[in-house]
Amino acid sequence: MIKFIKDSLRELKHVVWPTRDDTMKYFFIVLGFIVFFWLYLFIFSNIFWEFIIWLNKAI
Repeated sequence: MIKFIKDSLRELKHVVWPTRDDTMKYFFIVLGFIVFFWLYLFIFSNIFWEFIIWLNKAI
């Protein structure tokens, strides 16, 4: 177990962490995608719901 921890700490020294600018850029890209996907689901869910209501009244 101790060997595993030592090896893990040694490997962590080789990790190239993203800069603050990169992190902010990717954060806003992901946030934009989430908002776009939420809007897409919201709009088509409402369209589908209105179609179901219209279909129910037609029957």
